Amino acid sequence: MRTSKGISLVTLLVIIAILVVVAAFAVPAWRNHQIAARADQALKAGDAAKLVVMEAVTTRGGLIRLQPGDLSYNAASASGPYVSKIDISQSGRITIATKDTGSSPDPTFLLTPIETSSKQGGAPLTWSCDIIAGNAQIKPASCTRPDNVPAAAVVHPATTPAPAHALSG
Repeated sequence: MRTSKGISLVTLLVIIAILVVVAAFAVPAWRNHQIAARADQALKAGDAAKLVVMEAVTTRGGLIRLQPGDLSYNAASASGPYVSKIDISQSGRITIATKDTGSSPDPTFLLTPIETSSKQGGAPLTWSCDIIAGNAQIKPASCTRPDNVPAAAVVHPATTPAPAHALSG
């Protein structure tokens, strides 16, 4: 009687099938993790802009008292490999547009300052983070919104209706 000294073809096919199934789940999960890590790095680049807003709010005595000159910011100093653009609006909102994250389209984050009551002490602001463009499923763990704050409205480009033509008759 002859003994087999190798792996049978059926065993080899079963092993290959198992590896394919594992890869089918592991590769997308790894890709999403990489995208979220890159988006998180882009959010960290916005920390300097947060500091500018917090300083202006503290100096002026509140978000409502902000003035355009209070929010001077050199966005080039805080750029990173995954940051396309950082803007601070006159209301203190920070928009972070990302690039090269691996997501299509690259996410855009909106950081909204929320004044805390002076009774709590500590920092005068907390931040609400929302994805206003891109895939919300790749939202990094550092992008959070306090429970009592509604989600930011996603602004879509306005569509203008076609002009109405009057019939002359």
